[in-house]
Amino acid sequence: MSQHKNQKALKSVLKKYLNEKASPKECEAVNLWYEELGKETETVAHLNQADAINNLGRAIKSNLLQKTSAQRKSKLQLHHIKYAALFLVVLSAGLIFYQHYSAGKIPESALTFKSGNLAAKEITLKDGSVILLNVGSELIVAKNFGLHERNVSLKGEAFFKISKDKRKPFIIKSGTLKTTVVGTSFNINAYPDLDKIKIAVASGKVKVSKTTSNGEQNLANGMTKDASLTFEKSTGKTTLKTEDAALIASWKDNKLYIDNATISEIAKQLERYYHLKVVYNRNIDKGKRYTIRFNQEPANRVMEILSILTKTKFTYQTNQITIK
Repeated sequence: MSQHKNQKALKSVLKKYLNEKASPKECEAVNLWYEELGKETETVAHLNQADAINNLGRAIKSNLLQKTSAQRKSKLQLHHIKYAALFLVVLSAGLIFYQHYSAGKIPESALTFKSGNLAAKEITLKDGSVILLNVGSELIVAKNFGLHERNVSLKGEAFFKISKDKRKPFIIKSGTLKTTVVGTSFNINAYPDLDKIKIAVASGKVKVSKTTSNGEQNLANGMTKDASLTFEKSTGKTTLKTEDAALIASWKDNKLYIDNATISEIAKQLERYYHLKVVYNRNIDKGKRYTIRFNQEPANRVMEILSILTKTKFTYQTNQITIK
């Protein structure tokens, strides 16, 4: 659409807006955009959606009316004219930004998404990919996302459902590992405080490589459903095997799955799962590993079973978990 047609369309929208004929949905859409002007990171997401262009700028009305409803009609018209001029300038800038962005030009900065320590966070990217971040996780979407590749970085754990695009591979960096896909679903566990990074494929095909001083080292070239890769940071050891990917990603359903973990690793997992401090003496960790799954059993029952499994006392209290 040409700039002239844009301006003509905007004038039509503004007339509708000032005549109080905009729908509640249109009003809500633009109020959301208007209130977020000037904020960083996630604001461009509203401009990345095609339907946002149709709704954009039609609802500053409620802001204007709140400021002018008590004034005389002549003053009301004057205020409308002033705000209308500003509205056209700002909205035009927003449309120009959208056109440039959707054409593949680079936005000004990367986007950072974080989940809190109490709940997971679902993100939908502009390519349609959906990512569920586990608690205490962070996803950074590169500023050139979608230009030639779809690059993101992950700290923590996430389950990915990637929209298929053979021309633009989706690449996830997690520590020294790089996971490359075209369109698939998989889980990555890469918390910085854990020694291992684990990737499990639910569908499609996944390639994993490692960044080294001499370039990239291929670790797996074509992992498919229920294939998993475990990379140990301290030793560089890589283990490929077949496992139930749905079980590994069962945290999405608020289920606790302890996966070949030491007592220290179990302690960290319990902290994230129950959102409680876990107190323990590191000397009780002899390096032995345990695997067990729970199906939302009561916390006291989980502690009882873990105590029997590890021959170590797990105690659940309202403010902390103790292992001794």
